[in-house]
Amino acid sequence: MRLALSTYLLLLLLWMPVKLWAQVDQTSIDSVAIDRTLLEKITLSDVSTSRDEDTAPADSAKPLIKVIPWEFRSPIGAEVTATDSTLRWQIWPDWTYKLNREPGVVSYRMGTSIRSNAVQRYAHEPRHQELYWEGIPLNDPVSGMLNWSLIPQHKISTVYGEDLGTHYRTTYYLTQYYLNKPLSRLIYSESKFSSRNLEFEVSHNLSQKTNIELRYWDRREGGEYDNSEVKGRQIFAKASHHLDDRHLLKLNYVNNKLDVGRPFGYITGALRTFNFDRFETVPREGSGNSTEINNLLALNFYRRSADSTLATDNLHGSLYYRSTQRMLQRTADSTSYNISSLGLTTRKWWSAGLLDMEGGITYEYFLNREQHPAGVLATGNWGLLEAEAKTSVHPASFVTLRVDGALKTRSDGFSGHRLNGVLDFDIGKFALTAGLSSGSLMPTPQQLYWRSGAFSGNPGLSNEDIQEGRAQLTYHFTPGTRLGIRVQHKDITNGLMVDASSISNNLDNFKPGPTIGADSIFINVNSYASQSAAAFFDWDAPHFEFNGSATLHQFTNPTFAPDQAIPMSAQQRFWIKAGAYWKGYLFDRATYVKAGLSGMLTPFRYQADHYNPELDYWLPVSSDQRLPAFNRLDLDISARVRSIMFVMRWQNILDDVSQPGYFETAGYPMSQRKFLFGVRALFRN
Repeated sequence: MRLALSTYLLLLLLWMPVKLWAQVDQTSIDSVAIDRTLLEKITLSDVSTSRDEDTAPADSAKPLIKVIPWEFRSPIGAEVTATDSTLRWQIWPDWTYKLNREPGVVSYRMGTSIRSNAVQRYAHEPRHQELYWEGIPLNDPVSGMLNWSLIPQHKISTVYGEDLGTHYRTTYYLTQYYLNKPLSRLIYSESKFSSRNLEFEVSHNLSQKTNIELRYWDRREGGEYDNSEVKGRQIFAKASHHLDDRHLLKLNYVNNKLDVGRPFGYITGALRTFNFDRFETVPREGSGNSTEINNLLALNFYRRSADSTLATDNLHGSLYYRSTQRMLQRTADSTSYNISSLGLTTRKWWSAGLLDMEGGITYEYFLNREQHPAGVLATGNWGLLEAEAKTSVHPASFVTLRVDGALKTRSDGFSGHRLNGVLDFDIGKFALTAGLSSGSLMPTPQQLYWRSGAFSGNPGLSNEDIQEGRAQLTYHFTPGTRLGIRVQHKDITNGLMVDASSISNNLDNFKPGPTIGADSIFINVNSYASQSAAAFFDWDAPHFEFNGSATLHQFTNPTFAPDQAIPMSAQQRFWIKAGAYWKGYLFDRATYVKAGLSGMLTPFRYQADHYNPELDYWLPVSSDQRLPAFNRLDLDISARVRSIMFVMRWQNILDDVSQPGYFETAGYPMSQRKFLFGVRALFRN
């Protein structure tokens, strides 16, 4: 186990002067005094202070006002699923490792983090999930899939989740700094094989109104099996400027580049007898690889109420430029596309008595940079317009009615819509939520216009129609303790899939070249239903945290055609998860420690979703083998000493004890037992 570098870092941090260890570790809210020459001067004692009561020095030549840190408005109906204060205590190789522990989630990982890993979220397949950075959509413009590795996860302030019925939407906001002193942060983690991550960040106030940030993240993962390495970077830059107490401007830039080894699965034979010998395991494509480059430049405008007691804004607007490039090479073929887009989005919130409203509109124009006969996307440029409206009514103190709808239209003549209604009841310690939705989803440009040696799009596809219902009942014993159950049913008509007659990771013998026939085409499949049920509990006490869940997912017959054959496996997927942690101060309050175990078990075999590397697409229709039953247990330890945090994990500690290894996706063995070490250091000077 190569941990030499982490050892040196640990010794260096212990050697640091005590003054550095005494610096504060909180970055989310710090005081700042903003110059105002036209407003009434107030005393320094009225200036907002940070949690460590650090204040800016008074300037007798310049009047000061109280600064109210900016609070970004959450989408109506969304719930907080993660915050900076919960994320900092764990080490997540990529976002799917965090989602893997949540109720209602069945993960599809491919053994190496920051790949195109995906999750099934309640009844929502990976292709029915959306990712937004504030109001800007981040899903791939060609395939429509989302890539969790695009998230600047160490910059997260708040993550919101919305079940919109036809799909599930994740929206994240990043930390907004208010500084009196320059801030710098170092984050390092490493593990076995090629796993190394180094990230540094600097932030500085150019003036009392203007802050700039720069962050660089070097990412390396994999290396356990042949052709499994992933190398990449993430560059993030931001400049924010308070125009006055009601208006904020931000300029954001993020660049992601990943060079990904693409083995196209491994030759495993029967999954139940696979020996997980990384030296003898052969990839189907020994030199397959992809290069993926994503850029986003956005100018954002925010406005809040003239009422100085309201810190939360009510208007967002963004002008943004995106570019998405993907180049894949394999023995028999290579494919690439390069899409740029210019977009404008705005979102407004209103409140009037018992009524809350939210409206948004987004227009994005896409440029196909590879319009030539050899290009894989047989279409020109296109435009996409989306309008969305939400309303929330509170007819009584214990009842909330929410209705939302959306319309989408694309310049190639396709359009889609969504209508969703939800009732929330809060009676004492009980909370009941029930919802119904209906919608129609457009085929993606990939499904319509793709052309390569192995796959072709189908311009004759019809929209995918969805009818959905869900309910959740929760009982709160205390503010930090809850017990609940959630069920969801989705009927999908004209589901959009690849013809799966030859898609398989079932090959026992390796043959160079494509494993998928050149006549594979996107089609509308028979109607089917996706069902999910989850039971869960959480208990957060002063010194202990316990959580657990049981998740059941199944594809089955649609409600309106109970005897119709469905195109995918109907086997149930059953996951049991649990976690137990202790937390508290040690060594005379010199350090705060959180330590515990988190594990999961799936006792029955099932067929997981299939990943197609050429299309970068997940779908449930395939002839893949069923996964053997498996379990996983992780030991997590984190310790904070003022501005230094150590984060450690013994991952999959029962590997080669209760089982020789396991799969979450057929053909991609998961990583063996290994130790992850991370350190996060924050400095102000």
